[in-house]
Amino acid sequence: MYGGCVISCSVPARNTCTVEESSEWSLPPDTRLWDAAVARIPLPGKYKVTWETDVPRSSGLSGSTALLAATVACVSVLADKSIPDDRREFAELVRDIELREAGIVCGYQDAYMCVLGGMNRLDFAGKHPIDSGPLGTVTPVSVQGSFLLITTGVERLSGSVHGPIRDRWLAGDPNARRLIEELAAMGRSANTSDDFAAAMNRNFQIIQELGGSGESIDRLVQECLDHGAKAAKLAGAGMGGTVIALTDNPEELQQRLSEIGYTRFLRPVPTEGLRREI
Repeated sequence: MYGGCVISCSVPARNTCTVEESSEWSLPPDTRLWDAAVARIPLPGKYKVTWETDVPRSSGLSGSTALLAATVACVSVLADKSIPDDRREFAELVRDIELREAGIVCGYQDAYMCVLGGMNRLDFAGKHPIDSGPLGTVTPVSVQGSFLLITTGVERLSGSVHGPIRDRWLAGDPNARRLIEELAAMGRSANTSDDFAAAMNRNFQIIQELGGSGESIDRLVQECLDHGAKAAKLAGAGMGGTVIALTDNPEELQQRLSEIGYTRFLRPVPTEGLRREI
């Protein structure tokens, strides 16, 4: 959210919103995301709304953003509003609704990736935590080596981690500004597997310095490195959630981590983004 550049890959896990005409309203128990969507795009009539998710809850894997993107897409169709041909514009809408209507402190990467899918270098030059600025630049990339995602099982809300760091940046905290400036530039210079490994490891050191990690993440990152990963870092907002490891042998790394008690794994692979089904 600070005008930086990131490398981001989708995962083969989907969140689905299904909306059906109904004589009575039928909504999920927690309506925060639905309320945010219809606050921006009001709907006539009454509907039955069903949500399904494959993403581990509160794990830092953009689950709420993916669900909001699916929901906003459904609401847009019902309100006869077309989804732009440039999917970046729709991603910006999703992010703006998440920030302003749902009140969730968030960046741009999650909405772009949930909508676009694939594996991309996302350059958000000119953007700001509050003012969205120009559309991001999206360039498909590929990386030698394989990635493995491991969830710790610790749940937390991303905004609770992003919020305090963002507030320090907005207040002009010189340490936060310096560290985030370094973070923001990393994605522009990483091109080889060795570049990625070095950038990932330095990225995690900076996150620790900013106070965005946590005991469970610190431990899992070290265990990934101890079991042969070339690099490992936080893969979400922090203080729990998920780690991403770069490794030449994801099967072996998963096996070794399984042996010490980890149970939830995902393989990041370029996967389709937003999809409409009738």
